[in-house]
Amino acid sequence: GTIPKHLLINNNLESSRAEGRTKHGLSNNNMFDRLSSQNPKASFASRAGATPYHRRESFIPEAKRWKQFKWLIYDNNGSYNGWFDWLPIWMRIGYFHPFVIVSLMFFYSAIYWYRPQPLHFDATVYDETISGNEVDSCWGIIPKTAAADLTIFLWGIIVVAHAKLTLGSIGAFPISFTGWSWLLLSLRAGIEFAAWAATTHKFLALGKFLATIGSSIRLVAVTNACVVCTVWNFILLPIIYFFSIPASQREKRRSFIKFNFSFFMTNIHILNFPMAIINTVYGSQIRLFTLSDLWVAYLVIMLYSIVYYFIMDRLGMHFYPIFCPRSAFCVGSIIAVLGLYYYLFLKWNELILSRI
Repeated sequence: GTIPKHLLINNNLESSRAEGRTKHGLSNNNMFDRLSSQNPKASFASRAGATPYHRRESFIPEAKRWKQFKWLIYDNNGSYNGWFDWLPIWMRIGYFHPFVIVSLMFFYSAIYWYRPQPLHFDATVYDETISGNEVDSCWGIIPKTAAADLTIFLWGIIVVAHAKLTLGSIGAFPISFTGWSWLLLSLRAGIEFAAWAATTHKFLALGKFLATIGSSIRLVAVTNACVVCTVWNFILLPIIYFFSIPASQREKRRSFIKFNFSFFMTNIHILNFPMAIINTVYGSQIRLFTLSDLWVAYLVIMLYSIVYYFIMDRLGMHFYPIFCPRSAFCVGSIIAVLGLYYYLFLKWNELILSRI
């Protein structure tokens, strides 16, 4: 057989080009082959040419590549100190579900756009102190409402100090929702006691200011305490007991129950609710809640969600699996909480109306 004429012409052209490149000291390989031969670690795939990834790598300085953002602060597979290894890996690592992202954006935007204008909170303690309507007192020295607020405030400090001394570390407590709840109910009581003291000693401007601040966190203090008491004892406690601790580890389960009913845990998960209702929905200085109070409650939820999703999640702390942002069911949990706060807002007012 004979070789077709057009193939002979192509071979001659290639031979002449090769001779020209050799004559001028050039290799037959193309530019990317030469680069690959200079780098023994280069993969065969790189000889195909400069992909978009290669081009991106070329214009990012080598010194800055290690500074690229990483979601997890620690290399712990999304489980801080191994506390949350019992959760599936997909609940700890990965992108947030799109529905969750949209829901959070809508919620945060609503907090801004639907803020009551103007925000108003009755300075109840100030008004009652000025009017002299408070007649019940302890030993003729201090009104019972002020004495109750002082007791709650001091007890809140004692419980935390006792936990610090006996447990050694309560590092996770201040960033937990339980910790926020305990802080708010203690602060509410302390601020309103200070409002009474300032007004009694004729620091009227300061007394009115403190009374307004204390009044503004009444609803969120009592509602948070109610939610913590209910959710922990009837939802989270069973989940942790039955799912995070294997049935074979009976001793560990007994230790957990013993810890759950310790002095510290009993206060922050059980006694917190009756403490929170004093002088908010029960007492002689209670008042009806308004949309301004509800807005403050939602604002606190928003602030905690920012801490939970954008700080604690990156640390690998997943205290509340029902609010896992990697599941679409989280949207239902968020809506349920917002609805629960509105429902309790209405119920507290019904209870207050029956007592005024």
